[in-house]
Amino acid sequence: MKLFAALRENMHQGWVWLQYPNLSARSIIKITNSTIEKSIYCEALQIDANFRDIYNQSPRITIDNSQTAIVINGWYRAKLGGLPTQENIPLTIQPCDSMCGHFMACVDHPQTVVRVAAWLGLISIILGFVGLVLGVISLCLVL
Repeated sequence: MKLFAALRENMHQGWVWLQYPNLSARSIIKITNSTIEKSIYCEALQIDANFRDIYNQSPRITIDNSQTAIVINGWYRAKLGGLPTQENIPLTIQPCDSMCGHFMACVDHPQTVVRVAAWLGLISIILGFVGLVLGVISLCLVL
């Protein structure tokens, strides 16, 4: 796939733009750099005519073939191994629209607040489970 840099307004967002026909709207995907086996989870938005019209304004390099293009911000390119733009890179894209995929998309998100919230949510679930187990054990000991 040919990589393109994200627009300024998408630099800190947790999505990439691509054309992948089998995805539902705003699905979570796993992108793997096949050469070094690094991967990210993020939200996928579909490249359409409206996006191309905005992206292809001068002086930017234009997206000629949407089916082989992917628009990724600097955060995700760095996590995939420091990928350069305007080059064809062998990327593997898999739909991953599960609860685990959504959590991993939050963990890989460019914004710190999203990453911290995801980890705090996981810690609270673990602590809640520990509290439930301890409560059940204490009830069993009393009876």
